[in-house]
Amino acid sequence: LDGLAQYEFAPMRGADPEITREIEIARAAGVDMRRYYRVGVQTYMCILNNCRHVHLRDISIVHSPLWSIRLNDCDRVTVHGVYIYSDVEKGVNADGIDIVSSRNVTISDSIIETADDAIVLKAIARDGQPARPVENVTVTNCVLTSSSTALMIGTETQADIRHVLFNNCVIRNSNKGFGINVQDGAVVSDVIVSNLTVETARRHWNWWGSAELCKLVLKKRTPASKLGAIRDITLANVIARVRGTSTIVGHPERPIENVRLSNINLTMLPENAPDKRADDALFIESARGVQVRDLSVRWAEEETEPKWRSALVLRKVSDFDVDGFKGRQGLPSSNAAPILVEDVDRGVIRNSEATEGSRRLVHVGGVAARDVTVSGSRVPSGAVVATFERSDLGRRVRVRD
Repeated sequence: LDGLAQYEFAPMRGADPEITREIEIARAAGVDMRRYYRVGVQTYMCILNNCRHVHLRDISIVHSPLWSIRLNDCDRVTVHGVYIYSDVEKGVNADGIDIVSSRNVTISDSIIETADDAIVLKAIARDGQPARPVENVTVTNCVLTSSSTALMIGTETQADIRHVLFNNCVIRNSNKGFGINVQDGAVVSDVIVSNLTVETARRHWNWWGSAELCKLVLKKRTPASKLGAIRDITLANVIARVRGTSTIVGHPERPIENVRLSNINLTMLPENAPDKRADDALFIESARGVQVRDLSVRWAEEETEPKWRSALVLRKVSDFDVDGFKGRQGLPSSNAAPILVEDVDRGVIRNSEATEGSRRLVHVGGVAARDVTVSGSRVPSGAVVATFERSDLGRRVRVRD
């Protein structure tokens, strides 16, 4: 199936509130603020509404003007061996597979290369009826490329999304590996993302993403929107070569809860774009119950970025456990610490190593810190385990050999 999508390259029409900061950075860097827009026929290529026990096998869909496959309120759907392609530079809104308010969906052994999200889960009201939950979804053994996000949940989250497994996938040449974006008051929970190899690359300013491994964010679409939740998320067994800051950011009124990161090998590369965005490797803010196990962060050495800072930042995080971190700050010449913690409560950093070029392992900053222990640390000769923005912070953190 060939959708024969058409596009025009034109000046920006209005502002996208999701990327306000990115637009400002692009303008300041002198980037061409034109972008591609759809023209011609606007249609989805394959829509299934209220279907049961469906098998999609061995089909190819290319150049769709809008979403290539859309599953609306479906149950027991198997997608196997499909090929989906849209122009990765021009294909605005040309998603691969959109699972909308559907249940018991399996996607496997497929190759998807799209400009917008490759595989995305959404909960959307339709035909005057409330949105139904998305649940019991597995994606496995796929090769994915996206100018937005390869594996995505949201932003449309009008009902809960739960019991999701993304496993055994190769993600190449993508603007973001994995994302959760909750804006409409629902709960996203019980999600496991595992066994991935990821390589990212920056795209033109208008695409959502900054060549990061992951972005989890909890927000309100409008000030009047209900506040949702993100909880019980696992990201494990990942090798990633990325160019952007990975983020996990809750809402000031509700932290993201129970996030586990395990066996993550993260390499930061310089950005292949003039509008520089990256600073830290992994930034976590407004979260509770965070576990980080065996996180290794390396930085490119021959080509670097002047804004690079810390490998891991925990800000306004409580009940955290960092075990087996290994890495350094982005630039050996900078005063940044490999691990920066600010305004944290009840946490442990243990069995962790600051690699060569580090002056310290941990820096404690912010207004307050309470009940934090750093133990079993390894640092280079002449370096220290921890430094403190103020002397009173040092009295609230236990540093043990």
